Amino acid sequence: MCGFVLRRLAQVGLTIALLAGVVFVALRVAPGGPAYALLGPDRYTPALAARIDQQLGLDRPLPEQFVRWVGEMAHGELGYSYFHHLPAVGVVLERLPATLQLGGLAFLLSLAVGVPVGVWAAARRGSVADRLLSSSAVVVLSTPSFWLGIGLILVCSAQLHLLPSAGQAPIGRDGNLWERLRYLILPLLTMAASHTASLALYTRTAMIEALTADHTRTAKAMGASGVRLVWRHALATAAIPIATIAGLNLAHFLEGSLVVETVFAWPGIGQLTVASVTRRDYPVLLIISLIAGVVVALANLLTDLAYRWLDPRMETE
Repeated sequence: MCGFVLRRLAQVGLTIALLAGVVFVALRVAPGGPAYALLGPDRYTPALAARIDQQLGLDRPLPEQFVRWVGEMAHGELGYSYFHHLPAVGVVLERLPATLQLGGLAFLLSLAVGVPVGVWAAARRGSVADRLLSSSAVVVLSTPSFWLGIGLILVCSAQLHLLPSAGQAPIGRDGNLWERLRYLILPLLTMAASHTASLALYTRTAMIEALTADHTRTAKAMGASGVRLVWRHALATAAIPIATIAGLNLAHFLEGSLVVETVFAWPGIGQLTVASVTRRDYPVLLIISLIAGVVVALANLLTDLAYRWLDPRMETE
């Protein structure tokens, strides 16, 4: 197991390095630049834009910029934000807790709801309840996150006045736990909805296959009760497909934060990414890309470790 983890960590390091190079080049060759956002439409002139590009080193040939950036990275210098005038790492890490809070709770909520719902639907396959749950999951999965978020704002905030529509906590009351929870509910439901629906559908499919497997039918013939048959015998067989979709969902939570945090003005990495793309804040975007790569790579690693825990036979492969 230790050898496997070390090999995967080495692959993660190589993947992050390649990702950093690709993102660096993609940002530099994309149309536009930070000069227009820094100057604004009123002050922008080609001469001032060229001067800013010179100050930021963006007027140099791309290979020279890349070599210089790699050298700075090797010395632990990850760049300064063009707009915040602070180290890019600090700007991103300041927003990271909000995104981890939202994404982590959404992931746990999707597991807590999606897996039991999928198991319950599979155990009652063909029933009215199964059809209703499956159809509802398909509808939720087909609904774009920004539509769902706006709909929740219109109903719960604008019409019923039950929950706040944006932000993380009211000014002056950010230490109040209940207030923070009220601001968290709508973005949490929006982010968790599609992942819960997909997990429920995949769990249902995997459980139906497991319930018709030979060993499950043998256990049923030997007198295993319905609850024991579903939760011990069938779920153990379906655990690896469920772990697969759960791992994929975990890797996509950071991506989903782009839309959800923008809709709800949640002060996390997703909102910062949208603002940084508009401003062409290259150092911040590079750090965000590296963090996203680490999250995806670690999610894949955790999924592989879950496979080996669920099926020890994989240790010998």
